[in-house]
Amino acid sequence: MGWLFKLAWRNLWRNRNRTLITSASVMFAVMLSVLIQSLQTGVFDHLIHNVVSYYTSYIQIHAAGFAEEQTLDRVMNDPGRVVRLAESRPNVTHATQRIETFVLASSGESTRGCLLTGIEPEKEREIIELHKKVTEGKYLSAGDRGLLIGDELGKRLGLELNDTLVLLGQGFRGSSAAGKYPIAGILHFGSPELNQQLLFMPISLCREFLDMRNEATTIAVALQKTSRLRETQAGLAKVCGSGIEVINWEEMMPDIVEHMKSDKGTGKIVSLILYLLVSFGIFSTLLMMMAERQFELGMLLAIGMKKSRLGLLLIIESVFISLSGTLAGCALSIPLVWYLKVNPIRFSGEFAEIYQRYGFEPVIPTSTDPSIFLYQSLTILCISLLLSTYSLYKIMRMNPVKAMKP
Repeated sequence: MGWLFKLAWRNLWRNRNRTLITSASVMFAVMLSVLIQSLQTGVFDHLIHNVVSYYTSYIQIHAAGFAEEQTLDRVMNDPGRVVRLAESRPNVTHATQRIETFVLASSGESTRGCLLTGIEPEKEREIIELHKKVTEGKYLSAGDRGLLIGDELGKRLGLELNDTLVLLGQGFRGSSAAGKYPIAGILHFGSPELNQQLLFMPISLCREFLDMRNEATTIAVALQKTSRLRETQAGLAKVCGSGIEVINWEEMMPDIVEHMKSDKGTGKIVSLILYLLVSFGIFSTLLMMMAERQFELGMLLAIGMKKSRLGLLLIIESVFISLSGTLAGCALSIPLVWYLKVNPIRFSGEFAEIYQRYGFEPVIPTSTDPSIFLYQSLTILCISLLLSTYSLYKIMRMNPVKAMKP
């Protein structure tokens, strides 16, 4: 059996150009499929990061039932304990307390309903990078008595920096909440909906406004590896115990998930077309190889070599060629994908302005997820090996006399 491998190896280098062309077709197929898949995955990861960094964070922790009915009747009485439990879990980088409630914001004769969020300013820098969304004024510190307002909400209320905003709402346990606060900063989010309804103030000031002590409605959690989202969610739910619900961004924003599923369906069709094109490219090189070697193969059969052994010899050659092309394609695609991750494709002109208007960086990054390289390499390898069975089919039907005719 070992002599077949030796003969196959010698046959490969007897015609270097033919071997290199066939191997190169597999190599470029791997590189192309890896690049397309990494771009698609990178775009989705970038979209998720942008959407999640607006406000929600990857995971939120609430008292049971708060997600369905967002009232101050459903609060966590000891949120500090939950924060400590969350930050002690693997893959959790930061956790912060929030108070979320709906209030009326009033200025002059204008009144708007909005979502008031009490935050820990320093921690929100790490969770949603809120300080980067300040376009005018300054970011909050823990002891401030001002608030941050979305730019569209400010325009609708006719407010500018340092103006006073009146807030009216229902406080904790049925008490009345009312107060006047200066506008310390103007925010701009990529989402028009958030721009029209969000207000932020330090959590200590928010508790004072709502007549609360140490309670909180929400714990926002940031992750180190987003690929371990569900695993981290399950671990948090386990340690937090009963009376606490842990939800991820997919459950909070199902419309974004449906949009991504639709795009992934389109991506699968594109991948299928790509695999078909790749298959035709590889198959054409196999046809060329079989046509060039027809006389050689016919002669081997004529001198007594069995068709089964000759077919096995060609299969071994195909394995060598496919494997070398796959490994070379995978090795060359790694620096290419990494370069495009560090230096992503950037839009310019009107398209870039549209992206920036919605708070997205106008880029198409790549993903360096190892599973992309593994899956695409194995797929192309399997396609190559499957197509190589054509040579076995030709051998089984080959007539040595006809094959040796010029």
